[in-house]
Amino acid sequence: MQKPKIFQMAIMGIFIVLLILGFLGFSGKLPLPTSSKDVNYGEVVLWGSIPLQTMQSLIASNLAAETSVRIKYVEKNAETFSRDFTEALASGKGPDMVIIAQDELLTNMNKLVAIPYQTITERDFKDTFITEGDMFLVPEGIVALPFMIDPVVMYWNRDIFANEFLTTPPKLWSEFYSLAPKMTIRDQSGNITRSFVPFGEYRNITNVKEILSVLLMQAGSSIVLNNKGALEVALITKGPVDVENPVVTAMRFFTEFAKKDKDSYSWNRSLPQSRSMFEAGDLAIYFGYASEYKSIKQKNPHLNFEVAVMPQVSNTATKLTFGRMHGVAIAAASKNQDGALHASTLLIGNGVIKGLSATTGLPPVRRDLVGIRQTDAASSVFYDSAIISRAWHDPSPSETNSVFMDMIDSVNSSRSNMSDALTTAHRSFERLLLSYKQQ
Repeated sequence: MQKPKIFQMAIMGIFIVLLILGFLGFSGKLPLPTSSKDVNYGEVVLWGSIPLQTMQSLIASNLAAETSVRIKYVEKNAETFSRDFTEALASGKGPDMVIIAQDELLTNMNKLVAIPYQTITERDFKDTFITEGDMFLVPEGIVALPFMIDPVVMYWNRDIFANEFLTTPPKLWSEFYSLAPKMTIRDQSGNITRSFVPFGEYRNITNVKEILSVLLMQAGSSIVLNNKGALEVALITKGPVDVENPVVTAMRFFTEFAKKDKDSYSWNRSLPQSRSMFEAGDLAIYFGYASEYKSIKQKNPHLNFEVAVMPQVSNTATKLTFGRMHGVAIAAASKNQDGALHASTLLIGNGVIKGLSATTGLPPVRRDLVGIRQTDAASSVFYDSAIISRAWHDPSPSETNSVFMDMIDSVNSSRSNMSDALTTAHRSFERLLLSYKQQ
């Protein structure tokens, strides 16, 4: 009677070992199997806006020994990606997989297939990726596997701060009021020749939508909320939309720096684009993506600047900034979805993600990599910012951009007060989301 028990125990032991190996393979702590006994999935086509040379190098360096699947990468223009994807699917020539940004997810959701939680559990997903990756979770499964994160950070001009005998940039938004009159310089005609911060307008502020998103989310607004799979507009936080509402306060703070009668006056619509002004050395603070760091250095090698984590609200319980995340998703029209799934798990492995980070200078999306402390000053900020990055579900990037612009313009032109402008924007978001749901 002992032999059956021994046999059962042996089978159970093998099963447990296989489970452990499977988990380690997904987590990147062990390589996925690549022996000749594996299934040969053939070739899968992957589309994305990441430079072709970067992706080819990553695939060649990390997946050269992989015999179970071949990944053919095709670089696409980021500006026309969604349109190209739609047209290709209509002609039956679409890719098997795409590297898609989180703000393009909703407009392409019906073209993608979710990975069921029976294949990759929600717990394994959350243990592997940074928090913003949760945006890719839907009730049916995982609509994309996080691949790249580009957080918004604060760039600051060290020389301008040093001229005011300041050695560190502000960490709290409340510090901005006292700093603006010190660092903003005007000529005899009252024209701004050196600015402290690009706040208050819309058209000439680079990354303004992202800046507003940070202020709104830090004030408690989810903007567009995913409530167990159901999308809801949450631009305005609960409670009366009055002067005491945190979101109203945050948006009013943004507009204060464009009012000529205020000590904080630092910006107007006649000034150059904020990034250009920062590169010229005439702007103390600029808010931009981590990916802009190299190009700013190239534009002005003599600019003495550093980066810092995005300022926060005083006594905040949760630190956050905005991050643009890209994920690897499987096309619903793919005729090789099994191969696409296998290729996806290879692309989010430890080696590829580590190589991507080293090549781009951006922080990794994996928790086991982003938690490694960096000695380089800029990288340290980028890594910390990735950990606190958040975003929201954008039903139409171009249209929501227009909604935000109208909101700021209506307040600056005195057509509306901030409470009414936010209420109007909230209703516009509801109409956009309704249109998305009816697609």
